[in-house]
Amino acid sequence: MLIDTHCHLYFDSFDDDREQVVARMAEARISAAVVIGIDPQTWQQARGLAEAHPNLYYSIGLHPTSELPAGFSAHEVFGPWFDSGNPPIAVGECGIDLHWDTNTLEAQQPVFRTQLEFARERDLPVIIHTRDANAETLELLQAVPGTRGILHCFNGSPELMAWALAQPQWYISFAGNVSFKKATELHEAARLIPAGRLLVETDAPFIAPQAMRGKRNEPAYVRHTFEALAALRNEPIDELEQILLENSQRIFGVDF
Repeated sequence: MLIDTHCHLYFDSFDDDREQVVARMAEARISAAVVIGIDPQTWQQARGLAEAHPNLYYSIGLHPTSELPAGFSAHEVFGPWFDSGNPPIAVGECGIDLHWDTNTLEAQQPVFRTQLEFARERDLPVIIHTRDANAETLELLQAVPGTRGILHCFNGSPELMAWALAQPQWYISFAGNVSFKKATELHEAARLIPAGRLLVETDAPFIAPQAMRGKRNEPAYVRHTFEALAALRNEPIDELEQILLENSQRIFGVDF
């Protein structure tokens, strides 16, 4: 069984067939998926999905392109969520994004830092988003030592990979783009990373794997990404699948 460690099933592109999407997970032998909240509205939606489906879990975080309130404190805002009867299983996604001009770097940095500090204080995994900001993301990760988490939708950065592998509890997650024929940097990274530090995800509805290119992505398609990863590494599917399941259970602290 596999875990889709990162998806966004609350997007309106799933409104017409969300129940069927969840059902197709079982058909593809995907035992669970983590629905990632990126702002207060989607935190509520993600929790609602997790409450309605036993094979869905959720996280909450403030994405760097979401509205970033001045003086945001993860301790104040996230605390009640993690102290509730149905808490999230991770913080994030959060990070730095300099691809879009939604928020300045100066606005993003303190919001990212407070989420890292909250995750460290609570010993929670933190899910990292970085786009066109590898150096800036790494700077803050190094500034808050003692965290653990996931480099989500890994972009192939040698610097981020080296940092993550030097930490005892960091994992690197590959999305559908690792299956793209021209993604040579990702292919090389996928071969180098130890199996015990790998995860797979869809980032659904985005980045459908090569076999489903052009379609809306969904958790069942994480199997295509996994099979591409196994082929790149020339490893037996059954053995790698078991390792990735154990990695998912270890980082999230959940017996999926």
